Amino acid sequence: MAIKKTALLVDDELVRQVKEILGTATTTETISEAMREVIRVRGRARGLERLRRREGMDLEDETMQGAWRHKRGEVTR
Repeated sequence: MAIKKTALLVDDELVRQVKEILGTATTTETISEAMREVIRVRGRARGLERLRRREGMDLEDETMQGAWRHKRGEVTR
């Protein structure tokens, strides 16, 4: 991970609120964690969109019937 020092103009009240939400102690930690959270949110949104589109999922009748039989305890070993 490469780190560089930079100067930013930030809203003190916004940083205070985000620190409280994220439980961070410093402005640097707050900004870094907020950026990580943006990346996580984007990943979750993409995952939900894939679910909505059913991309990469085998949800054909035969597959799902087997899943439901297993859930009800009908599958024998």
